[in-house]
Amino acid sequence: MKNIFNNININNINKLYDLYLKSEQNRLIKRKDASLNAVIVFPNYYGVAMSNLGFLRAYELINQSGFISCDRAFLQDDTSKGIISLETGKRLQTYDLIFFSLSYENDFYNILSILDAGQIPFLSADRDKTFPLIMAGGVIAFLNPEPVAPIFDMLFVGEAEAIFPDFFKNIEKHNRISLKKNKNEIIEDCGKISGIYVPAAYQFIFDAKKVNVLKEIKILPRFPEKIKRRWAGKDFISSSAITTKFSELSNINMIEIERGCKRGCRFCSAGYIYLPLRESKPDDVLKTIESLNENEKAGFVGLGTMDSKNIRRFMEFSLNSKKPFSLSSIRFDCLDENNLNLIKETGLKTITLGIETGSSRLKRLINKDIKNEEIIIVLKNIIEKGIMNIKSYFMVGLPCEEKQDLDETINLIKTMQKEFVSSSKINKRIGSLTVSFSPFVPKAWTPLQWENLEDLTILRHKMDYISNSLKHLPNLNIKINQVKSAYIEAFFARGSRLSLDILINSHKNKISLKKAAKSSGFNINDFIRKFNTNELLPWEIIDQGVTKKYLLKEYKNSTLFKTTPQCFEGCKRCGVC
Repeated sequence: MKNIFNNININNINKLYDLYLKSEQNRLIKRKDASLNAVIVFPNYYGVAMSNLGFLRAYELINQSGFISCDRAFLQDDTSKGIISLETGKRLQTYDLIFFSLSYENDFYNILSILDAGQIPFLSADRDKTFPLIMAGGVIAFLNPEPVAPIFDMLFVGEAEAIFPDFFKNIEKHNRISLKKNKNEIIEDCGKISGIYVPAAYQFIFDAKKVNVLKEIKILPRFPEKIKRRWAGKDFISSSAITTKFSELSNINMIEIERGCKRGCRFCSAGYIYLPLRESKPDDVLKTIESLNENEKAGFVGLGTMDSKNIRRFMEFSLNSKKPFSLSSIRFDCLDENNLNLIKETGLKTITLGIETGSSRLKRLINKDIKNEEIIIVLKNIIEKGIMNIKSYFMVGLPCEEKQDLDETINLIKTMQKEFVSSSKINKRIGSLTVSFSPFVPKAWTPLQWENLEDLTILRHKMDYISNSLKHLPNLNIKINQVKSAYIEAFFARGSRLSLDILINSHKNKISLKKAAKSSGFNINDFIRKFNTNELLPWEIIDQGVTKKYLLKEYKNSTLFKTTPQCFEGCKRCGVC
């Protein structure tokens, strides 16, 4: 078996998992006398899963329940023994509870592959009491779970810290035998808990004349009209329960210093579904940093880590404690002289920046209005501090995008490259400037959720135009992300339960989504089209807290290229607070 992160070749899954276990630090101590056995599944490989803080946090919380012993399982290349758990090698179908952690739409195929290899029917409706209780949480569960909702007996809509205590209380009285015997009653009882979604209780009726247009949702008695997203209060601290060198983030202990974001970028689903902005208690963060092992690095995690009121304190404490750290989600306007000096002291070699576009018009459309002149000044300051490598991300195919917008982006990158080379001369050495381009994918619960994915031919043409305009520049690395991958992501990101029929058809017959849709009587374009603002949207089964009225107002502002100020304390605009 080839491990995509470490170039190791091990053909036996047990030997590979033994290697992984030996590499892990901070492993949890699990109860041997637990009344229920569970497994949490991440529908991708081990290295991806172990870089996902949500997965690790859920694994930790389940094992802290007091009556559940939880193992881990992942996507496997070697399925000769079925899908087995990392810790014990038990087959998936032998557990009492199966939790899936869902983070990426492109992993939906892997859910089916895992269930297939585990000899478990895809649909909840096709599984009797002999099968484990199968649930899912993670960001997809409260973004738009509909394309996979009928797979699961229940979904956790919101943050685990808020929902798990009520869920645990509901099943704590059961043992392995009573759990199976009373499976249907347990599912129904859990459906009454705020934040738990039982898909089988909701029938989605689609327009008979218009493909993929939702007409109404019929609900069984005693179930809520909408599933309210639940979120943890301010008293939370989340960090990696386990670190490993075989993670994508090798030996980095991710420490969540904040949740939510106040910026309001109109393309960013995380910026809306994790509202309101909350910061971890500073003392809890400092204790976590202090507890790190010698070969661990602190990875400060958040949607805008440099926005944290305490980030400078955390960085200074790490440096004084000789604990190296890394940062995610760095905003240009946070890279002042003092912060850059602290970052420089860590020996950080690379800074990653989300620029999105060089077009002043499109910056206002997405509500991320950073002037190109500011970008160049910050780039110059970064290089002069001796941080030699810069990665920057851009989007292509934003609404209303024209050639002029692409040219503004190209010109910005040319100016960046020129300044990069010029400023590097001061250090008498040069690093790398990398620019990555990805298609814009409209996401649920954002002001741009009604927009379409741009035609793939046009997207490819735009990518080629950008690449050809920049490829002659020295010391510039250009990365063009696959358009096909965005196509799949877009299909599921705003998909419905009809999407699952197409997914299963595609999986079973090993054909593309486009062919699967056609053979199922659908046109794939009906799923990635522009939606009408008066449509009932599949994900509106969830009460996110953010009102549709506010999203529509922000959508209109985007069409007017009008910016909106960031969230502030006491703000009541969106409906969450």
